[in-house]
Amino acid sequence: MTSVDTRHSPFYAWIDHVAIRALVRAAVDLPAGERLVLIKGLIPGLVDDIGEAALERFLDEVRIKAQRYAEAVAHPGEGGATRRIASEPLGGPVRDGEAHLPGTRDPRRPGGRALERQWETAFWDEIGGTTEHDSRADRARGY
Repeated sequence: MTSVDTRHSPFYAWIDHVAIRALVRAAVDLPAGERLVLIKGLIPGLVDDIGEAALERFLDEVRIKAQRYAEAVAHPGEGGATRRIASEPLGGPVRDGEAHLPGTRDPRRPGGRALERQWETAFWDEIGGTTEHDSRADRARGY
């Protein structure tokens, strides 16, 4: 299983990383068919919570993630310079779905990921993203 450094983006800082990691590890131990059924089982609730259009955009992101992973596996050790598949959009999850900035991640951009995190932080503040305090309060209420 790969890991993603999500510590520096406000779009991931509010998440209960321990709980999510435990769920992912438990799911990874399931056979592929059961993992597919698990994903399918989550779809109706996501449509109810974020709407069909937002779910379609999310599925596009998942498709990109799969393509980028397959591309990286096909070209081990070559790094991102050889990739042809577009990167993920800037932004990420919020309590009620996702919020994105225009454009995609580009580590070769002048300023690199540090600049993108500055943009994400400004956007997070602009949209009134959840704070760690809010997140703890939500968990205490069972959200």
